[in-house]
Amino acid sequence: MIHFDEIWNQLTTLDPTPGVLAIVLGGLIGLEREIHGRPAGLRTHILVCLATTLLIYVSRHLPSPAGSAALAERVVFDHTRLAAGIMTGIGFLGAATVIRAGDMVRGITTGACIWAVAALGIAIGYEAYGAAVATTCALLLVLIVLDRIELLISPLQYRRLSVRGSAVDVPALSAAIRISLETSSLRIQEVSGHLEDESGSFELVFHVRGRHVNTPAILALVVKQPGVTDARWK
Repeated sequence: MIHFDEIWNQLTTLDPTPGVLAIVLGGLIGLEREIHGRPAGLRTHILVCLATTLLIYVSRHLPSPAGSAALAERVVFDHTRLAAGIMTGIGFLGAATVIRAGDMVRGITTGACIWAVAALGIAIGYEAYGAAVATTCALLLVLIVLDRIELLISPLQYRRLSVRGSAVDVPALSAAIRISLETSSLRIQEVSGHLEDESGSFELVFHVRGRHVNTPAILALVVKQPGVTDARWK
C-alpha cells in the first residue's frame, strides 16, 4: 500500500541543491558540446550528471537497515565502490560517442566530457559543491580556450600514398617519387610495393609523415611521373 503522506514528507525534506546544481553544471558542459554538433550534447550530459548525483546522494542518506542495533552496526556502506562502479559504466557510454571513419577518429573529447560530467555528479552527490563548480570552470576553459589554441598548431600527420602504374623502371620511379615527397617536407617512414602481374603492373605504397601535407599538390607531382596511372591517399 502506498503511503502518500510519507512520500510527501520525504519530498518536503529533500534538499534540491544537488539536483539543481547537477542540471546547471552538466548542462554547461553539454551546451558546449551541443554547439559543436557532437553526438552527445545537452540532454546526455545533464542526464549523466543528474543520475550520478542521485545515486551518490541517495546512497549516503539511506536509512539504517531494519533489524537489531547490533546488525545495523555491522553493516557498512562503502560509497567509494559505488562511485567506482559508476565511472566504469560511464566509460562504456563514452566509448559509444567515438566514431572512426578511415584514418579520422572523432568523439574522443566528447567521451572524455561524459566521463568528467559523471565525476562532477559524484562530487555533487558528496556535497563538494565548491570542487564541482571549480572543476566545471576548468573544463569549460579547456574546451573553449584550448580549442582555439589548437587551431594555431600544425599537428603531425601520418599518410599512406598509393601509386599504381605499369611498364616502367620501378626503382627509378620510387626514387623520383621519394624526391618529390621530401621536397614537400614529408618524411618517408617506409616504402613497400609489389608487382601485380606479368605485364609489369605495380603498386608502390609510401608511408609518410609531416606537418603540412598539401595533398592535391603532391598528387599532381606524382601523377606527372612516367608510367604512373593512378595516385591516391589511403
